[in-house]
Amino acid sequence: MNNISRRQFAKYLSLLPISLLTPPVFGANGDSIADTDSAVTPFPTVAALVNDTAGGNFSYIYRNNERRDQFFNFLVNVFHLYPENEFHALIQSFAESYSADENVYKQLQMHIGDIKPFLSELTFALPALAKQKRTMLSQTCELLDTQRRYEGYLEIGSTGRYLDALEESLDIVGERFFLADQPPSYSLTDMLDRGQIMLAGNYIPLANYTATLSQSIPKNSLDLVTVYIGFHHCPLPLREQFISSIRDAMKPGAHLIVRDHDAHNDDMKAMVGLAHDVFNMGTDESWAYNAKELRHFYSLAFLDEWLSSSGFQNFGEKFYQDGDPTRNALMLYKKV
Repeated sequence: MNNISRRQFAKYLSLLPISLLTPPVFGANGDSIADTDSAVTPFPTVAALVNDTAGGNFSYIYRNNERRDQFFNFLVNVFHLYPENEFHALIQSFAESYSADENVYKQLQMHIGDIKPFLSELTFALPALAKQKRTMLSQTCELLDTQRRYEGYLEIGSTGRYLDALEESLDIVGERFFLADQPPSYSLTDMLDRGQIMLAGNYIPLANYTATLSQSIPKNSLDLVTVYIGFHHCPLPLREQFISSIRDAMKPGAHLIVRDHDAHNDDMKAMVGLAHDVFNMGTDESWAYNAKELRHFYSLAFLDEWLSSSGFQNFGEKFYQDGDPTRNALMLYKKV
């Protein structure tokens, strides 16, 4: 999941700016300070909170030059909720000082306000959300037939964030359903998230992936289902039940849009894991929340085999976001 969740976005917008930030400093050759030997500014620290002998995602990525440089692209092209040069330097400072993820995470949360610009919610958060919607719309329309009508829509993981963008290019009619952690509201953050004042459709609680869709959605009634958050947060014992409930709600030949990471080796699992850590840390989720988050990462080859054995057929290409080192691919499947 390197998409910003509705809950995380709402929390981010609620954070108050703490201090102003000076502009990024660049060297004579045009490189940012984060790319030079003097990039790591000595930030104040506090004593480590847990045993620091075991390493984690932060130290694995940031103590390796190549992997660290790759992750910087994630901060620039995907996350972009804080000035990336300063944020990159802040992460590097604590990742080099501490090994355990919990220590790095908590140190970062203590000091993130030092690099948060005034009104960054407007200059960083809203543009990042708009870019995310444009990217999803463009890639989804590359995979789908924009000339046909789609009757019945289910969005998994949010309460209408992508529907308003999709309707600009797709003819979506009929009932709209949203399977998400939290119900939609008329708060400013929710309205900005879904791109409209009114609620976008029928809310179904995700309930930690135990939702019974058959109680809310008639069988064989949906033409289009989108899962931009992927399936990697689903508890393993519930995975078959969850995908079966989605398939049962879809019409024969209906379209399933899935976006998920190609975590095909240890390096990619650490890269994707750190992206999740940074999302949670940067949107003010507690370490306890982050530590409990389920992350059953897998390769796209595994995902394809699993969906194929669950009654879906892969159609079309894989689309990746430019500059995203977590290899988050958008794909099209159809119910057989």
